Amino acid sequence: MTDLEVINLGPVDGYVMTNMFVILAESVSEGSRGDTLVLCHADKPFANVGFHQEALQEIDIDYCVRNSIPVVRRVIGGGAIADGPWEEDYFLISRIGSPSTAGTIQQYYERMLEPVSSALRRTGITTVRSGLNDLAVGGRKISANGAVDIGDARVLTGDILLDLNLDVMSGILRVPDEKFRDKMARTMEEHLTSVRSLTGKEVSRDIIDKALTDEFGKIYGETVSSAITADETERLSRLVEERKRQDWIFSRDGNRNELYADRRIVKIREGVFLCKSDYKAQKLIRVTLLVDNGTIGSIVLSGDFFTVPVTWRLDRLERALEGLPLNGNSIEARIAAVAAEDNVRILGATPGDFAAAIVEAARHPSIAGSTGG
Repeated sequence: MTDLEVINLGPVDGYVMTNMFVILAESVSEGSRGDTLVLCHADKPFANVGFHQEALQEIDIDYCVRNSIPVVRRVIGGGAIADGPWEEDYFLISRIGSPSTAGTIQQYYERMLEPVSSALRRTGITTVRSGLNDLAVGGRKISANGAVDIGDARVLTGDILLDLNLDVMSGILRVPDEKFRDKMARTMEEHLTSVRSLTGKEVSRDIIDKALTDEFGKIYGETVSSAITADETERLSRLVEERKRQDWIFSRDGNRNELYADRRIVKIREGVFLCKSDYKAQKLIRVTLLVDNGTIGSIVLSGDFFTVPVTWRLDRLERALEGLPLNGNSIEARIAAVAAEDNVRILGATPGDFAAAIVEAARHPSIAGSTGG
């Protein structure tokens, strides 16, 4: 058994939190550091947008600006969330092929969520698995987790809700109106819980961090205190500066403000229509489509699905679909071909789901011949 390196960063901003593990995963992948557990928490709230999402569609930008809340785009897929000081975050970075990463992804989560569950038991809280990768108490989530492979390293990303700030957590996300926001806050309250809610007291981060270190350490031989190296700090600084740029944060939005009209289908001229639709597969697929005489003139795809590799850009797929007739079978075949050529896996939606979403976006009597196949 090998030692587990433990880095306790304490409070960090959202840009560091969402990019630090990328740099450390590169180090673990190349062998310059061993398996590493990172503990930290957000120094202030931030809006955390999934890699494939349109920030303007998911985040209430006005609310964020009014409250000086940064908008951050992470390198992992999934949905937009509000992160903040009300949670404690952990990142376990393991070399792929080590015993900790053995088996299927389901077996990996079963093995890696047990230390989190054990850490919570030390505070008097008993959890059960909820879905593939979350922990819950009485049907209310207390810990959300994900995993991503970067090079030859796998990163478990997770958090424990120490408390809840429902006003901020619901305020960050974009909603149709304030009545809906009230409903969302109530729904969050019904489906989330926290250490404070369950124990009736504030449990210090030191206790949580010690418990996580001990429990993850049982998978390894010993735990050793570590730190980010000077080289890693320099690389992280460069990456953070890149990902603070507007062209990264709003990379799925581009200069497409004209696409956010309330109407679902807008006729531009004879035979040319602008269409927008949300399609629920296992994950959400959002389509913004310019139909040009029964073909795909241009298309914007986004959503809370995942891709492997995580940094695969949807621009490649969007370009490949241009000029294709609005035929479900043809679209599905093209998407499958591009994914195979790029050796990419899309998790949470199949090529058939994407094809159905695109055809559905253009399904309207005024768009003749738009839904073949």
